[in-house]
Amino acid sequence: MLNIKKLSSVKGFTLVELLVVIAIIGVLATLILLQLGTARAKARDAKRISDVSQIRTAAELYFDDNNGRFPNAISVANLGAYFSTPTIPVDPTTGVGYFYAYTPAAIPVGFHLWIELERNNAAALRGDFDINSTGWSGNAFNASVAGTEACTANYNAGAARDCVYDVGQR
Repeated sequence: MLNIKKLSSVKGFTLVELLVVIAIIGVLATLILLQLGTARAKARDAKRISDVSQIRTAAELYFDDNNGRFPNAISVANLGAYFSTPTIPVDPTTGVGYFYAYTPAAIPVGFHLWIELERNNAAALRGDFDINSTGWSGNAFNASVAGTEACTANYNAGAARDCVYDVGQR
């Protein structure tokens, strides 16, 4: 007599079980990708804060080496010697330089360096300077008014100006 196994006794996954597993994997992958975007935005903001700090230090070294005056522009010609590579850091998203204002125009003894962050970084925004450089030469901005650190609008490379981190010397 032949011993034939019945087809119903074959072990395996049903189509419904496979679809449920695929759906769960899809939901988990979506959540991970959303968190990855948030982590990338935080990393870009950390780079912006670090870059602004480096440029501020370079401007202060320039001040010490140039008879008590700050540069009238953030450029390789002015500050390149104060960096390990002769380049000035730029915004990681837009690729343009950071905003810089100085006063007075002839012999700058005060400067304002600022950038807009993508996300609210309460610790960094509590420790920034909130300078009003309205009327100064360069990219002047009033970072001391209400709302400049609200971080409510979506980041738009400068359109909202509502999540401003700034440093400088008044």
